[in-house]
Amino acid sequence: MIADMDHGPMRLLAAGAALDDLDAAERADYDRHLTGCVACQALAADLGDVVEDLALVAPTLVPPLSLRGDVLAALRGPAAALETARPTPLRAPRSAGPDTRAVAVRGPRLALWGSLGLAAVLGIVAVGLGAQTVRLTDQVATANAAAAEAQIKVAAREAAIALIADPSHRTASLHAEPVAPVASAVVVYRPGSTDAFLMAMDLPATPAGHVYQLWFADDTGVHALGTFHFDGQGAFVAPFGVDLGASAAAMVTLEPEGGSQGEPGPQVVFGEI
Repeated sequence: MIADMDHGPMRLLAAGAALDDLDAAERADYDRHLTGCVACQALAADLGDVVEDLALVAPTLVPPLSLRGDVLAALRGPAAALETARPTPLRAPRSAGPDTRAVAVRGPRLALWGSLGLAAVLGIVAVGLGAQTVRLTDQVATANAAAAEAQIKVAAREAAIALIADPSHRTASLHAEPVAPVASAVVVYRPGSTDAFLMAMDLPATPAGHVYQLWFADDTGVHALGTFHFDGQGAFVAPFGVDLGASAAAMVTLEPEGGSQGEPGPQVVFGEI
């Protein structure tokens, strides 16, 4: 059995094992130690439970079904417009003798109207493609924002799991408010550092046009922190990004889109630290 002084590295390996992030040598060392260490077996079980709770924290990003059709329509648009705008060939007169004067007059007029018609069609196509480009750009921007938020959630989940494996961490329970009556939440933090996370279960999905916002209170007052959206699935994990070691309380509120910097809105969960 490994000595107590080696439990620090083994705790780090326990966090990596929970995330399936060990190489073959690390995994072998960890498994060998685990067979004879009751404390690390208990830690592995706790981390396994946390990983199961947090498995759904990052939503799957699926492009809209209309995106492929929109792109193909944008590519087909110019070709279809040019085909429609192609001028009709002139037909020879049915009379025995051709009227060269009529043909000479009609030809320039048809060419003029054909040119004007083509210009109008190309103008419509340009406007249509411009609107299509704006719409596709908006869709890409929305997808990028969702991907960035998902990456933040995944990073917060992994950092929270690693923090739980650190024996210097502390926890504080938060109680549910009427906005989320069945929610359960805990703050996990390390005094003297900005490693601090909210971990909540049974939190409702964020209503349309609103965000969840983190707050903490200390001797100088109540301070607004980051805002987050949540789809109501699985565990909700969010970073505080500040040192909570000297804080008196922490809470989550429901705010209009964009968050609040003044008076907090309705409390979702609240607890003393």
